[in-house]
Amino acid sequence: MSKITASVSGAVLLLAAGAHAQAEVNEQNVAVSANSEPTIRRLGAVTVTAQKREQSLQDVPIVVTALSGELLNDAGVQDIKDLTVVTPGLLVTSSSKQANTTARIRGIGTVGDNPGLESSVGVVVDGVPRARNGVSFGDLGEIERIEVLKGPQGTLFGKSTSAGVINVVTKKPSNEFGSIWEVGIGNEGFLRTSGEVTGPLSDAVSGRLYGVYEERDGLLDVKTGNGPRTADETSQYDFYSFRGQLLFEPSSDLEILLSADYTDREEDCCMGDYIAVDPARGPLITLLAGGDGASAFPVDPYDRVAFANRDATQTTEDWGVSADISWQSDVGELTSITSYRDWDNGSGQDMDFSAADIWFRDSDETTDAFATFSQEIRLAGATDKLDWLVGAYYANETLDRTDFINFGNGYFFYFQQLLLGASGGAFNLAALPGSIYTGETKATEDIFKQEADTYAIFTNNTFSFTDQFDLTVGLRYTIDEKTLNSDFDGNEGSCSTALAVFGAANGLTPTLCLPWVNDNFVGVSSTQDRSDEDLSGTVKGSYRFSENLMSYASYSRGYKAGGFNLDRSQFGPADPAPFQPNLDTGFDPETVDAYEVGFKSNNAANSLFFNGAIFYQEYNDFQLNTFTGTSFIVTSVPAVISKGAEFDFRYLPEKLEGLTLQGGLVYAETQYDDFEAVDFFAPPRLPGSTISFAPRWSGTLAVTYETSFVRDWDTRFNVSSRYTSRYNTGSNLDPLKEVDDLVVVNARMGFYSDNSPFELEIWAQNLFDEDYYELAFDTPLQGTAATQTSPGTAVGAFLAPPLTFGATARLRF
Repeated sequence: MSKITASVSGAVLLLAAGAHAQAEVNEQNVAVSANSEPTIRRLGAVTVTAQKREQSLQDVPIVVTALSGELLNDAGVQDIKDLTVVTPGLLVTSSSKQANTTARIRGIGTVGDNPGLESSVGVVVDGVPRARNGVSFGDLGEIERIEVLKGPQGTLFGKSTSAGVINVVTKKPSNEFGSIWEVGIGNEGFLRTSGEVTGPLSDAVSGRLYGVYEERDGLLDVKTGNGPRTADETSQYDFYSFRGQLLFEPSSDLEILLSADYTDREEDCCMGDYIAVDPARGPLITLLAGGDGASAFPVDPYDRVAFANRDATQTTEDWGVSADISWQSDVGELTSITSYRDWDNGSGQDMDFSAADIWFRDSDETTDAFATFSQEIRLAGATDKLDWLVGAYYANETLDRTDFINFGNGYFFYFQQLLLGASGGAFNLAALPGSIYTGETKATEDIFKQEADTYAIFTNNTFSFTDQFDLTVGLRYTIDEKTLNSDFDGNEGSCSTALAVFGAANGLTPTLCLPWVNDNFVGVSSTQDRSDEDLSGTVKGSYRFSENLMSYASYSRGYKAGGFNLDRSQFGPADPAPFQPNLDTGFDPETVDAYEVGFKSNNAANSLFFNGAIFYQEYNDFQLNTFTGTSFIVTSVPAVISKGAEFDFRYLPEKLEGLTLQGGLVYAETQYDDFEAVDFFAPPRLPGSTISFAPRWSGTLAVTYETSFVRDWDTRFNVSSRYTSRYNTGSNLDPLKEVDDLVVVNARMGFYSDNSPFELEIWAQNLFDEDYYELAFDTPLQGTAATQTSPGTAVGAFLAPPLTFGATARLRF
């Protein structure tokens, strides 16, 4: 980024010193006299449901970033990844596919490439928890607000989470007719069309219907070598989505909201650029000869050139239905939320991240699928001194995974050259019996089926001992039961022969016994069961010193269920059963004890809200998921500690009518505690180090300015920006995987009139074209015989999108 760009971006961020909660601003103009003195603008109360009842944000004893629908539109937020530009302390990344999306709060999150791990940050849409972050909200139409709750949420919101919750609330159907029609175009072939209609269907029934179609060309060029891939760009996508709601209000005491949605998405994703390569590159040079320049070493990853000879098609089908029933009874308000969701993703992948034809996955054969039924029921009421709530939650989740890895036509040659080099020409793969490593055949045919049941009862109660002092006590008892059936298969491998001929200690054996060519897995099946129980909850005390100042202190315990690693696991050469399948892939639950002290304040004129908190969170059995270059391994790290401070503000400058400032700043030290680390899966550099994806500093600022334009037309400007300090994107903390300090800025300018249904917006995402990568990883099968399985030999990265810009025309009726 240039010095000028850095200076402009830095100046924008300096305005945010000490801030973070993005919230809806309801302005009230109050005349102070009959003369020409300026009017006083006031901030209206922001209503949130962080404790499952409507409260003012300034009365909730928890750090909550509340984002209005208007701010979300201004900042260009359309999915979970876009939230980072308006939520300090939140980091969202994707890896080998968009479905592998992970949200992290205060540095805590779950690596998303293994669906066997539940999410540390939960996503809830209209009261329905989503199975994983990648199965989270997409394009939902008009959103009422999004609440980002920070810290463990071990009482409410369905599944207990250890780091936070992203609570999405969409707009309900209206009893007044309205419609919105949009067409947007942009660079990189961007096209988006959407329509939404809401209104009454009868005296007691109203509805809302929304549909959207969107497409975009690729953001990276692709060197395809000798194919068979022909597409010369990647990261292009198209999707369409529909969402419908019916709201029944047969009486003033009863409300029934029925919702249904369907999304179909296809994309070519995700390919990595190289950060580092082995200069020798071993047999790859021969395999890449005669292609389209695919053997050239990448000089700059931000040239945005990827290397792949196989398709990377990703197909996603997602649909669900829900019923939300609220009944005001004599006892209290009874709420029932019933839902069923079905999500299926097919994932093609060029697994060697090169234009050589070594190995690949086909999107028709490699799939992840979730089918989830959930039922929540709550009863809540209030007296003069007590707000009470009791409830129960049940969820059944079926997870199906098929992992089929195919040999490419160059696989045999690649490994033959590696082994000839390693043995000084003494060992030739052709001497092994059978037809191993034959191109276009299956290396693995692994099928995983997991059934999970969650049972929970919970209560959350606020006692008002005086007009100033409240005590909130929440408690939740959870049982998680999981059963995993694993069936491993494939074609002939080389491991059993290597063990018989060379023995486990020979240097050739590890290469001949890589997980996907280990024929000791062929025909093996296993069943694993686990049951976890946990008592979680919270105690919060809040004291209101005046109408303008409230302070609080809290303790919370969070919990994330244990599970199973859905990948091949095998014993090492020094273990009692070298290179035999390890069929015990379970890992323990992750728990956290969190302490927080904070305040919420506003000035007498209600033109400034300023909040702050300090926090300390200690995680036990932190679930670390690491890609070794050959497989995913889950390790439970004994302890991770996250501590720091947060501040947020909303401000209406009295002398600058039309200007609104909202922002936040987070300082977080999130580090591994000291523990014994003896191997690559928990390398010696981890103990005492800052964990991956955990910047010390992060801040956001949204600047909005509204003013008259010409005649009866007004204009609205918004600049939303995010700053993060340096952080590492690799779970093994390889220094090559660090991202420098960065600033990302989105901007939007809109024109509208109260006398016209027409609106026009001009927008830009990543306005200053900041180059950075979301995640870095060890690229498999690179280098020479001595280095091709070593971490750090070749490092790739998934890049963040560059500058995109366009315009949107909108009609409102």
